[in-house]
Amino acid sequence: MCRVLIVAFGNPLRCDDGLAWRAAEELSQQISDPDVRILTTHQLTPELSQTVSQASSVIFLDAARSGVPGEIVLTSLLPERPGSVFTHDFSPGGILNLSHNLYGRCPQATLASVCGECFEHGDSVSRTVEAALPSLVARIIELVKAAGQV
Repeated sequence: MCRVLIVAFGNPLRCDDGLAWRAAEELSQQISDPDVRILTTHQLTPELSQTVSQASSVIFLDAARSGVPGEIVLTSLLPERPGSVFTHDFSPGGILNLSHNLYGRCPQATLASVCGECFEHGDSVSRTVEAALPSLVARIIELVKAAGQV
């Protein structure tokens, strides 16, 4: 069981949608605590609920499609019912709901997102998102420290 689970999701081949993967790479270089686990995934799937259930705190990282490009938003999450159990599109709240219903545990969770501006095919993020990356990483480290880890 880890105390903090960081789940970075998005598509690193869709420009700014790869932000979470870049942040995860930076975080893995700066956090050496064995009680902090960092996962990268293209999308959230039901199977992730078991891993989430074993954490004390979860931080989901993603690029947002709406908002001011480069803006960092931290949102506390609660479980939410998925629109359909026959979907490949789960939200962080849907994963928390499954974690609670299947494993009896729903850890404290936060969504950390940065609004992107380019989601075209490509493996580089926009300058705006690149500029926000150090601040995002610093804020995630603050969240990890607040959970008693680092």
